[in-house]
Amino acid sequence: MKSTSLRQQLTRAAMLTTFLAVVLSAGALLAYELATYRNAGVTDMRAQADLIARSTAAAVEFDDTKVAWESLYLLRKQPRIRAAGIYDAQGALLAFHTSTPDQLPARIGLDDPVWGPRFSGSTLEMTHAIEHDDKRLGTLYLKAEHDVWHRFTDFALIVLAVCAVSLAAAYYLFVHLQRRITAPLEKMTEVAGHVIDSHNWALRAPATDYKDLDVLVNAFNRMLSECETRTSELEREMVTRQGVEHELRQADRHKDEFLATLAHELRNPLSPMTSAVALLQMPGASAQARDKALVVLERQLRHMVRLINDLLDTSRMATGKLSLDRETVDLGDLLGTAFEGAQALATQQDLRLALHLPQETLCVHGDAIRLAQVFTNLLSNACRYTPRGGRVDVTLLAEGESVAVTIADTGIGVEPDMQGRIFELFEQADKTLQRGSAGLGVGLTLSRQIIQLHHGTLSLRSEGRNRGSCFTVRLPRLRGEEPRTDAAAMRAPVAARPLRILIADDNVDLTDSIAEILSTSGHRVAVVHDGDAAVRHAREQLTDIALLDIGMPRLDGYQVARQLRADPRTQDIYLVAITGWGQAADREAAHDAGFDQHLLKPASPEDLVRVLDDVQASFQISRPGDLL
Repeated sequence: MKSTSLRQQLTRAAMLTTFLAVVLSAGALLAYELATYRNAGVTDMRAQADLIARSTAAAVEFDDTKVAWESLYLLRKQPRIRAAGIYDAQGALLAFHTSTPDQLPARIGLDDPVWGPRFSGSTLEMTHAIEHDDKRLGTLYLKAEHDVWHRFTDFALIVLAVCAVSLAAAYYLFVHLQRRITAPLEKMTEVAGHVIDSHNWALRAPATDYKDLDVLVNAFNRMLSECETRTSELEREMVTRQGVEHELRQADRHKDEFLATLAHELRNPLSPMTSAVALLQMPGASAQARDKALVVLERQLRHMVRLINDLLDTSRMATGKLSLDRETVDLGDLLGTAFEGAQALATQQDLRLALHLPQETLCVHGDAIRLAQVFTNLLSNACRYTPRGGRVDVTLLAEGESVAVTIADTGIGVEPDMQGRIFELFEQADKTLQRGSAGLGVGLTLSRQIIQLHHGTLSLRSEGRNRGSCFTVRLPRLRGEEPRTDAAAMRAPVAARPLRILIADDNVDLTDSIAEILSTSGHRVAVVHDGDAAVRHAREQLTDIALLDIGMPRLDGYQVARQLRADPRTQDIYLVAITGWGQAADREAAHDAGFDQHLLKPASPEDLVRVLDDVQASFQISRPGDLL
C-alpha cells in the first residue's frame, strides 16, 4: 500500500467531508425545489380546471355547444395548455381545444372517476368533474406542458456552480490551516530524523502559537531532554564499565603474573634450602660444608620471611590496617643499619656502595621498623637491578622543613611509560626471564604507602632504559628532640641465669626446636601443646617465663593469660605471646589479656635472647638475691 503524508490524508478527509456536505445540501435543495415546483403546477392546473368547470357548467347542463366552445377558446392565450375537452353527461365530446384532436380521450362518462393531476413525461394531465348543485353534469379533461425538468436542470447547474466555488474556497482555507497545523508536526519529524542520524540529543523542536500543539511540542522536547540525560548517563556508565572491565582484566593479569612470580620466588629459596638440608644429613660432610649449609639456610630463610612479611603487609595495606608505632628516629643511624645490611648483596654483585650523611643529626617522627623496611627495600632493588661494576649512592640531606633520602644507582633504569605505574601493586620494571630473583612486585607499593602514612612522599626519577634510577624519600623533619635511647641497650650486661621456661604451642616442630635452642642455652624448658595443659603446668610447677601461642586448642592464648594473671600463684610469670597475628589490634588484645611482650612468628633466636635478657634484668631488679 502506497504511503501518504499526514497532510495529504487530512486534505483528502476534509475535502471528502466538505464534498459530501455540499452534495447532500444541494440534493436536499434540488429535491425541495422540485417538489415545490411540482406542487405549484398541480395547484395552478386544478385552479384552472375548477374555473373552466364552473364557467361551462350551464353550457353542459343545457347542451349549449357554442358557449362551451367560447369558454375553451379563452385557453388559446395559455400556450402551456396543449389540449382541453368538455364531455357531456353521455360521455360524448361536447367541445375541445387542441391542435391535434387525437390527443383527447374518445369519451369520458359520468361513471368514470376523475383523476389527476398526474405527470407523464413533459405533460401534466387531469380530469375534473363539472357539477351544479353537487350534481355531476359532465367531465373536463386538461393536458398541459410543464418545465419542471428544465427548471430542475437550471437549478442543478446553479447548485453545482455554488458547490464548486464552495469546495474551492474550502480547499484553500483548509490547506492554509492544515499547513499551520502540520508544520510543527513536520518540524518535529525533521528534528527526530536529525537526532536519529546524528545522535545529537541537544536538538529541539521550535515552539508554536497553537496552545494544543505547543503542549505536544513541549512534551516532545522534554522527551528529548530526558533521552539526552539518559543517554549521557548510559555513555558515562558505559565508559565506567569499560574502565572497570579493563581494570578487572588488568587485575586478573596481575594476579596470574603475581601467582607465577610468587611460585618462582618461593621455589628460589626452597631449592638451596633443600640442598643445604641434604648436605647436613650427609654423614661424610665436612665441618666447613656444614657451616656453609647453615649459612645458606639462614640466608634463604630470612629471604622467605621477608617475602611473607611483604605479603602480609600488602594485605594490611589493602584493608587499611597498616599501622605505625611512632617515635623519634635518627635517619642517619637508620640508613647506616640498612646500608650495612645491603653490603653483602653489593659485594655479591660487585657494586660500589656509598653512604653520604650530613654532619648534623636529622630526625623524623616515625616508625623505625617500617622506615627501615622502606630503605632496605629501596637499597635491595638498587643492588638487584644494577649490573656488575655499577654504583649505588645513598644520600641524606636537609631541605628546609623536610629531610630527603636519595638512593641513586647506575642500573637498568625505568622506561618513561613505566614510571607512572612502577608504584602500582605487582608492577615490575623488568619482567623478563633473565631478571632472576626480583621479588613479588609489592615492595615499591608498600614503601610508598608507608611513606605516605608518615606524611611524606616517595618519587622516582629516571632518564630511561640503562640510564639509572634515583628514588627520593621526603619526610617532615622533627626538630628539638633527640632519639630515645633503648633502656635495654643502656643497661649493664646481666649475668645469664637459667630460667624456668614454659612453651605452649600446638605446632610440635616449633615447640621442639625452640625448646632445644633454650635448653642448649642452659634453661629448664617444659613443653605443652594446648592451653589447658599450659594453665595446669604453670600452677603445678614454678615458672619464670611462658611463651604462649594464641591459637591453641581447648584454651587460646588470651584465655590462658587471663587465668594466669588472675591466680596469685602464677600472676608474676613473664608472659610472651608468640603468634602469627601481628596487627595493632592483635598487640592491643595481647596487652589487655596480660601479656608482657608480643613476638611475631617466626621469632628469631635473637628475639628470644632479647626477651630472656629482659626477664633476667627484671629479676635482677626485683629479686637480686634469687638464685634459680
